Amino acid sequence: MIDTLDIGERATRVAVVNYASTVKTEFVLKTYFNKPEMKKAISLIKPLSTGTMTGLAIQTALDEAFTEESGARHISFNIPKVAIIVTDGRPQDRVQDVAAKAQAAGIEIYAVGVDRADIQSLKLMASDPLDDHVFYVETYGVIEKLTLKFKESFCGK
Repeated sequence: MIDTLDIGERATRVAVVNYASTVKTEFVLKTYFNKPEMKKAISLIKPLSTGTMTGLAIQTALDEAFTEESGARHISFNIPKVAIIVTDGRPQDRVQDVAAKAQAAGIEIYAVGVDRADIQSLKLMASDPLDDHVFYVETYGVIEKLTLKFKESFCGK
């Protein structure tokens, strides 16, 4: 997906929040402005322990990744803020309220379920219209097939 984006300080910025039973902000929006460094950093990310604290991950993204201090542009610039949540399970915490809070803060949420992900939970956290924001794939390897769909959504705005 990184290859399809125009990454840069004056272009698309990317942050990664890794989650399981704990949450770790791997890097924020102002960390990488070129694709090779970003892709290397992503390749070095290690999976966290078991668990699915999706609500906590959304809250962490809201508190840490989408702040101006972390590289988000001021609201006056009218730059879209997009979160892609990828999960292969059922959240062990509440997602609906925190997802609504993130959406109220201007963050558009895409929910991607993998393997045994809970579709109802994906629908609770995704932005409307759900047909454009909820996806399901059989394996993580198939996520790449969603890249074109995401690019159309992001760049079409």
